[in-house]
This record gives sequence, C-alpha cells and structure tokens, in this order.
Amino acid sequence: MSVVDRIPLYPLAPALFVLAVIGFVLLMARHLRVFAVAQPAPVGDRPGWFTSMFKYTILQVRMFRDLDAGLMHATIFWGFVILTVGTADRVTFGLIEHIVRPLLDGWLWRLLMLSQNMFVLGVLVMVGYALFRRLVWRYPRRTTLSRDALVILFLIGGVVLSEWFAEGFRIAAYGDPDAGWAVMALPLSYVLKGVLPAQVLGTWYALFFWANVALVSFFLVYLPHSKHLHIVTAFFNAALRKMQPRGELPQIDLEAADARFGVKTVADLSWKDLLDGFTCTECGRCQEACPAWATGKPLNPKTLIMGIREMSVEAEAGVPLIPWIKPGGGTAIHGTDKPIVDTAIPYDAVWDCVTCGACVEACPVLIEHVDKIVGLRRSLVLEDARFPEELTASFNNLERYSNIWGQPQSTRLDWAKGLPFEVPTAASVVETGGPDAVADLECLYWVGCAASFDDRNRRVARAVVSCLNAAGVKYAVLGQEESCTGDPARRMGNDYVFQMLAMANVETLNRYKPKQLITACPHCFNSLGNEYGQLGGHYDVVHHSQYLARLVEVGRLRVDARREGSVTLHDSCYLTRYNGVIGETREVLKAVPGLELREMDKNGKQTFCCGAGGGRMWMEEKRGSRINAERTNQALATGADAVATACPFCLVMMRDGVADSGARGEGVAVQDIAEIFAAGLPAPGANGRSLPVVQ
Repeated sequence: MSVVDRIPLYPLAPALFVLAVIGFVLLMARHLRVFAVAQPAPVGDRPGWFTSMFKYTILQVRMFRDLDAGLMHATIFWGFVILTVGTADRVTFGLIEHIVRPLLDGWLWRLLMLSQNMFVLGVLVMVGYALFRRLVWRYPRRTTLSRDALVILFLIGGVVLSEWFAEGFRIAAYGDPDAGWAVMALPLSYVLKGVLPAQVLGTWYALFFWANVALVSFFLVYLPHSKHLHIVTAFFNAALRKMQPRGELPQIDLEAADARFGVKTVADLSWKDLLDGFTCTECGRCQEACPAWATGKPLNPKTLIMGIREMSVEAEAGVPLIPWIKPGGGTAIHGTDKPIVDTAIPYDAVWDCVTCGACVEACPVLIEHVDKIVGLRRSLVLEDARFPEELTASFNNLERYSNIWGQPQSTRLDWAKGLPFEVPTAASVVETGGPDAVADLECLYWVGCAASFDDRNRRVARAVVSCLNAAGVKYAVLGQEESCTGDPARRMGNDYVFQMLAMANVETLNRYKPKQLITACPHCFNSLGNEYGQLGGHYDVVHHSQYLARLVEVGRLRVDARREGSVTLHDSCYLTRYNGVIGETREVLKAVPGLELREMDKNGKQTFCCGAGGGRMWMEEKRGSRINAERTNQALATGADAVATACPFCLVMMRDGVADSGARGEGVAVQDIAEIFAAGLPAPGANGRSLPVVQ
C-alpha cells in the first residue's frame, strides 16, 4: 500500500482540486466577458514578447530596484511555484513523481527535494517579513492596509506550513530513502517522533495533507477577485506590453462618424487597459515616484489603476457565472457606462499629471498610467469641453498663432538678430540653390516655440547655432514656416489642435525632406520622432545633446576656455525616460575643461520632473506645493555652482525655482548645456570635415 492510499477519502482530493479549477476558470471567464466589451488594443508582431515576459515576470528586474522588497517578492514567488509541484503531485495520485522522478534520474530529484525544503524556509521568513512591513513598520509607500494582502499572505503561509508539516509527518510515519535531502522536513520529523506516539503520526499526516489541498483549492477560487491575480495576469501584461515608443500616445480618428474621443467610461478603455487594472500589485511604486503626489496633490496613479479595476469588477456584478448565459438577457454589460472621472480619479487629479512617466518607469508589471490619463483629458476636452479655465487662452493661441505664446509668426527669427553670422532658412537655401539644395544640408535645426518666443530660451537657440557654426555644419532653420509641434495641445487632451498643427508641419518637412532634424526641445524631439509617423511624417530626429556630443567625438567641436566650478544636471523626463538619452548630455558637460559634474540623487530614468510637462507650464499650480520647488531643493542640495538643463521648459522652471529659493539660490546659474558649451568655444573657424549622420 502506498503512502497516499493510507489517507482517508484520498480520491476526493483530486475531485476537490478539479472543482476549484472549474471555479477559477468560470470566475476568470467573467473577467473576460467584461474585456470583450472594451475597445481593441494593437498587438501586431511582437518579436520581443518572450524576452519581455521572462525579464519582468520571472527575473522581476524592476522589483530589485528596492532590494529587500525584491528579495522578499522573488523568494515568495519562486518558492510558491516550486512548492506547488508537491501539491500537484498530491492531487494527481502521485502522477508528477511517477513522471518527473525517472526523468530527473536520482540526484536531480534529490536536488529538487532540497530546493523545495530550502524554499519552505525562505518563503516562511519572507512572509513574516512582509507581515512586519505591513503591520509593524507600516511601510510609507502603502497608504492603506489591505485586508486582501493579509489574506493572501496568510494563505501562502498556510499552504507552505501545511506542506512542511505534511512532509514532516510523512517521513516520521513512513520514512523516505531520500529524507536526508529534506533539510526542513527531516529535522521536523525527528521532533514529531519524539513528542507523538507512532500510531498517530499517520493521522496527522492525513490532516495536514488535506489542509494543504483545501488551502490550495481555496486559493484558486479566491484568486480571481484578489489583487494577487497578477500572479496570472503579469505574464500576459508583460508579453503584451506597449511596444511603440513610450512617448507615442495612441492615435484617434477625428473623422470617424461614431467615434468616442478619448476615455470616459470603462467601455472606452482597451482590453489592455483593463488587463493593466487586474495586473496592479498595489505596491505603491508609482505613487512613490509621482511628483504630483509627492507635492501634496490629489493625483495618485496607484488609486487610478485600482479604481479602474474596481469599476471593471463592479460591471461584472450583472454577469452570470455560467459563460453561455447572456448578461441581463442580452449582450450588454451594465455598469460599463459609469464615468471614470470622479469615480476612479478626481477631476482635479486628471489635470495634476505632468505626464512625466515616472509612474510607468517605476511599475514592476509595466502598467501604462499616462496614456489613460491623457485619454481622460481627451474626453473632457473634446467631448465635454470641461478643462481648466487657463487652457482656453492656450488652445486659442495654438489655433490662431500656431504657438502657445500667442506671438506672430513674423517674429520667429527674431532670436537670430545680432549674431555675427547668418542663420539660413530652408526657403532661402532653395531660393538661392534650387529645389535640391536642401539635400546638401547636413541637418535642419528645429528651433521650437520656446527658443523662438521666450526671451530666456532665445539665448539657447543662439548658443546652438553658435556651436553649429563653429563646427562648420551646413544647416538651416524653417523660420516662419515652423509651427508648434502640437505637443502641449496633445498632452492637454486637445488632439484636434495637435493634428491640425502636426499635419501642417509634416507637409512642410516632407517638402524639404531633411537628412536629419535636430532640436533642443525634448518635447519637440518626442513629437517629431515618435508621433509624427502617425500622420505620415517619418524623420531622423536627434536631440541637440546627441548632435553636440557627436561633433565633439569626431573632432569638429571643442571647448578651449576652462570653466572652474561645479554643475548639477537636471534630466528632462521626455529626454531620459521617454527616449533614453542620458549619456550624451553628460558628455557635452564633460567636454568643458575644469567643470565638475555633481549628480542629484534622482537622475537618469529616475529623474524628478520640473513640473512643466503635460501642459502644466501653462496651468496654475494651486494644489499642494510647487513641483519645481521640490526639484530645485534637490539640485541645491548638491552644492553645485550651476544647474544645467537640456529642455526649454526645464530651464524656465528651474530658473524660477532657484529665484524663489532665496539665499540658498544666490549665485547659482541655470543654463542649457549648449550655453555652457558655447561659452568656451574657440574663435570661429572649422576644419570643414563632414559630420557622420548621428544615429
């Protein structure tokens, strides 16, 4: 007689487990029926889906940014998976052991037994640590104590404890030739044999066997409506993650007769958005990274995603458990028409977002928060005409003047007045050299509205062309033919104005067919490079930091004058997080002799926003403290003599932050990297070597 045959009512164990699996499948089917009424999401060819899934769900690389939490989560996850092998063996009449043991050929089977026992210890320790973080430490990232999280932790702990004790009683009662590898169960068996009569050891083995099967079965039925459903959905969320550039917002068809513009209800979300909701782990990393939340504003990206999930679950209330029964006697699912704004997220919080992407970068399961918030803004602007009052002037300026400053196009080249050299326009190049003359240019410099109309940023444009002139680069600008890229309008939800401006720019650029576009504005850089392709504009776009770094690398540009002192670099969100340009900005600064670079704690992809993104530069910051003040404090804490930026919006916000900081900011200059570099240029004159195309 085998060991399992000694267990009372053993044949009922597989039956109980099968019933739990059926319950799990039916409950998951209810989720899928709500997914079915959601909007489609682009999937397409996904060559990197397996790598993405393995990297973010098996290796859990983002979890390890917080080392202790990463170790805790990974140990519990991997341990639970490996220990499930034992449970699977119990409910399949020992089938797993009969199949796997011969394949593993002796010592590998013993190694599996050893690893299972080691994970018993690891999981129990980490479950204890997780409970400590929630109940005693009250980890700051968690704003609420989740009952669901406690239930899951106790369930995991119960499953592991019952498996440990079941194995201990089994070895104590019946022995095992490989028991020496059971480094947790074997010592327990010695203790049990020492305190319990031999005749009851088998009974206790049966009790813990059934406890393990019952807990696992309950876990399966509980999981579909638990936040820990991410155990299942995280694999799909990683495999189906957004493959387009992060800075590319979803396109909407403004010409569609029956289209809904933006996101108002759960039914307006895509099925991938709903999958994001069911994948949220409630870890709070997005909340911790959010500059709006950090400065006391009502926006909390975590509660937005949780709210979307709760609205989805609420919509399921009218969905029958049996899949072939139609909800409500028809095909519609009630509850999907409830507005997301003022339900899952407050109205003010929608407009507090700076679209910096810190939440997306921090999320360990690759949830896209920003696209959803912009979708909500689109609905508010295009369908409800409900937006902050100050945006009316911004939208009017963009429509009437093609720039948010409301300045006439005739003044777009005023920044170039007084320069000791000519700044050619593309139109003048064609006029003097013919239609093909533009093809001889190495690049077209996209100046942007800030450098054209903002007095402080005009100095940046002058510094950029000074560097290009010193390197002997053949370039031109568009001058009055250039319009706003539409980035502020799109991030503020007005896709109509964005498309109007973008299509005009695409027509202009396609006429000139530039080899390469360079720009000092990360927002222009992102729109031109990542979003204009939606409207037929495909261009090779580089940021001025990339171009200047390449000029230095190939020996066409150098700084002669030393600049003694230190500088700290503020990384632009749209440059670093959205487009991965990090090293080049530093290379430009390092090319200045004598200049010491002092990094802020939050730098690179973990940078802290200046507060100007998402159209916030043109909105009043009425709630909480100012984001630029928080970032300025971080910059001044380095003790650097100057703050370097690589974005016109960041330049303005950091300048204002330093000015408002009082005595702490006295003598601290705020400059673009091009200004710092141009200040030390040698006398005009270039060696004439052609610059390779900057990749």
